[in-house]
Amino acid sequence: MPGIEFFGEEERKEVLDVLDTGVLFRYNHDAERQGHWKALEFEKSVADFVGAKYAHSVSSGSTAVACALAACGVGYNDEVIVPPFTYIA
Repeated sequence: MPGIEFFGEEERKEVLDVLDTGVLFRYNHDAERQGHWKALEFEKSVADFVGAKYAHSVSSGSTAVACALAACGVGYNDEVIVPPFTYIA
């Protein structure tokens, strides 16, 4: 599978750390997570890498667009003009 060559022991360890806690969710379950905050650590490293104050990881491109629109103050009944094809697979 293309890209698999980029996954090594470090990546396996990080995934196993999450699986071993049994907490697969971004929020809550603080007692069970055993100090593991992978999403938060990832967000901080991305923010540092791009020189931003904050970063927020999301589950999909649609969610990313929704977050971006909300951050720009776009709300109910606001007009957003987009191209006719926004998702091509």
